[in-house]
Amino acid sequence: MKSRLGLLLLLLPALGLIAGFLTALTSVLVMSVVDSSGALSLESYRSFLGDERYMTILLRSVWIAFYVTVICLVLGYPIAIAMSRSSRTVASLITLALAIQFFSIYVVKMYGWMLILGNNGVVNRMLVGSGLVSSPVKLMYNELGVAIGLTAAALPLMVFPINAVLQTISLRYEEAALSLGAGRLRALLTITLPLSVPGILSGVILTFVFCFAAYLTPGLLGGGFFKMIGNVIYEQAVARFNYSLAAASAAITLVISLFAVVAVNKASQAFAGGRR
Repeated sequence: MKSRLGLLLLLLPALGLIAGFLTALTSVLVMSVVDSSGALSLESYRSFLGDERYMTILLRSVWIAFYVTVICLVLGYPIAIAMSRSSRTVASLITLALAIQFFSIYVVKMYGWMLILGNNGVVNRMLVGSGLVSSPVKLMYNELGVAIGLTAAALPLMVFPINAVLQTISLRYEEAALSLGAGRLRALLTITLPLSVPGILSGVILTFVFCFAAYLTPGLLGGGFFKMIGNVIYEQAVARFNYSLAAASAAITLVISLFAVVAVNKASQAFAGGRR
């Protein structure tokens, strides 16, 4: 009896978190199908899906989330490899650097990137000073600035899951391949890479969902000139008090995110089945 009571007490925080999440989710879904008079209506969905501007922003958000995820994978996999094969001290330093970058105050972090990418920022001063360009390059208030900011913010979400899986893969597999005449690159691509797919897929899901729903990065580095779906939701809820349209936009965003998760899960199952 005491053990059950203790288990229940341990579960209470998690149950409270789940209850809060479900309550918030239900509220959003209900709000998306209720008009200003309180009657059931799908007008908010029709308004969103029928507005060319909103659809352009939605597709843009999917596209940016997709290619930023690819960039994070290309950059993050070598970092994860380095972490898994370095000494404990070096791996700890890399982990610490990524953790500080990820958990630091987001607004401060984005303002830091504004100082780096601005017309008088570090990058443009180096470019102009080296003579590579005659005038500052526009690195902010456009898609490029948003993509750079999202890549920097989301990179740890790709690295940590991959590193966690790589830590479980014995180096003896690669050593066996090397002893049979395979080169290091071939051993990496044919042995380590396939075995690390679960970590890659986890990183892909986390990174895509994070980038797709982002609003602070495009808000600051896009400067209002380059919006993503998160900015639309924020604008409708906070600036225009159109909670029904904001809820409908959030619901559509959630559906697309869930679709991406399901698609990646199906790809994982198909890959696992093909490996048997």
